[in-house]
Amino acid sequence: MRPTTDRVRESLMNMLNHQIGIEGLTVLDLFSGSGIMAAEFLSYGAEKVVSIDRDFHNYSYQKKLQKSHKGLENWDIHKRDVFVFLGGNLERFDLIFADPPYDLPNLHLFPQKAMSHLKPGGYLVFEHQPQLILELEPAIKKEYGSTTMSIFVNNFPKDE
Repeated sequence: MRPTTDRVRESLMNMLNHQIGIEGLTVLDLFSGSGIMAAEFLSYGAEKVVSIDRDFHNYSYQKKLQKSHKGLENWDIHKRDVFVFLGGNLERFDLIFADPPYDLPNLHLFPQKAMSHLKPGGYLVFEHQPQLILELEPAIKKEYGSTTMSIFVNNFPKDE
């Protein structure tokens, strides 16, 4: 597990809150790890957060965190493989945060897979290594040492 550092998390949350506003958003947290990002999104007023992680220890930790803190009632925690979840998910989100393992095969293709789960105008925040060459061009790219946040915007209307 390689959690998002405090400095990166604080910078990202401030940027997102000031540029798009987090209050009232539905958020999907992929490869959710400890769940700290989900808790952050809820603390900034997200309407709902859905967390997906296949690791039992991460899942258990998130459930404990949810029970021990007020304000985390709108947090849906699932112990599932991210790709299995995405393959069967029909819900669309305002914002997707993805912090996959840096050694995940075909990581450069991940943004395309995730983008189809965004509402029109929704945002994908994708954490990765700076040297990763992506297939899609992000709208915003922020580098924090050995971590890069690429932010994509779904500019396409949902196919009816």
